[in-house]
Amino acid sequence: MALGAQVAITTEDGRKQYNEVTTAVGYAGSSDPRVHFGLGTAKVIREIQIQWPSRIRQVLHNVPADQVLTIEERATN
Repeated sequence: MALGAQVAITTEDGRKQYNEVTTAVGYAGSSDPRVHFGLGTAKVIREIQIQWPSRIRQVLHNVPADQVLTIEERATN
């Protein structure tokens, strides 16, 4: 699990959203560690940027919307 990973997305219309992988939601509470983004009518995410806790930065391009992704940490050049 990538607790602490920071995720930024840019949709095809240029809108940006940010989220962080966490299970903390308040005192003695927890939540689903998956990050979720509301994309509206967007069909494609132009870019997904992930800053992993290891400080490795990973970027994915032109990812189709309306799916659940499982992304593994990989060093990119």
